[in-house]
Amino acid sequence: MSSILESFASQFGPDIVGKLGSALGADAGAVNKSLGAIGPLLLNGMSGMASTPGGADSLLKALPQGGGLLGGLLGNLFGGGGASASEGGGSMLQSLMGSGVNAVSASISRAVGFNVAPLLGMAVPALMGVVSKMVQEKGLTAADIGPALAAQKQAFFDNPANAESAALVREALAAGNKAAAQIQGFGADWSRVQSAPAAALMMVATADLSGPLGSIKEVQAASKAMADAARQADPGSVIAAALGGGIDTDMLKQVRELAPSKDRLIDVVKAGAAAVAAKDPAQAAAYKAAILSVAQSAAEAAKDGGFLGIGGKLVSDDEQAALDRLKAALA
Repeated sequence: MSSILESFASQFGPDIVGKLGSALGADAGAVNKSLGAIGPLLLNGMSGMASTPGGADSLLKALPQGGGLLGGLLGNLFGGGGASASEGGGSMLQSLMGSGVNAVSASISRAVGFNVAPLLGMAVPALMGVVSKMVQEKGLTAADIGPALAAQKQAFFDNPANAESAALVREALAAGNKAAAQIQGFGADWSRVQSAPAAALMMVATADLSGPLGSIKEVQAASKAMADAARQADPGSVIAAALGGGIDTDMLKQVRELAPSKDRLIDVVKAGAAAVAAKDPAQAAAYKAAILSVAQSAAEAAKDGGFLGIGGKLVSDDEQAALDRLKAALA
């Protein structure tokens, strides 16, 4: 039987890689380079999870029955945005990569030149399908799966042919560990730090409703701005840890919990900025700039007014008022 990583890679033939590149704005070489690191990253996470009896049991229960592999790859690629791009991928990705998952994503994105967060979320069920098939074919139990995954992980790192990919994996894991330590240092304030950019998006989006298509464009533009800021930031930084996954449904849900009414959104933004200024003042200016970039990108994503795309304003008066309010709050 092929190794786990060989079976994972075999799912991404030239046609699939080409479609992924078109969807993610990357060439085939960059997509293949990212997949060469993503597979081992996830395998490393699964190996760690399966290293304890409880984790091994949880992993076995989470594996798809029947070895479902990729499924509706491109249809689900942007289904949830960010790391939740595939159903079930987001929560399992968090379990495998830990709280620093966004910094892991930002580190790989920085190396390959495009936002890999959607690809990470999609790759989780793809690799889990491979592992599920191995478990079924070999009849592995909770006692067996940990050693089996650890052996395949070690084989990857020991192979000189994998030196470049292994270096990317180690850099991403280091960034994730650094980010996890920062997140822990923020304590309860972290939810506001992470939610502030999405709250800024919602301020702009609700200032002048753009219709379903316009709203989708606003979220996509804001998510791209977040991922770009994280990719340009230092790996393991507050910005990478908070913004590296873009916007997903969990983040928007968190914003709604922190700001149950529209007029409370600005409070979330202020609280996030205040927390960064207090805990890590060196990153405060860059964090505020990232929030404003997210809001500006959302405002410019779709024209308001006009007819069938003709006429209208790129940034409406109400959107500009929301932007001005954000700038004043973050001054």
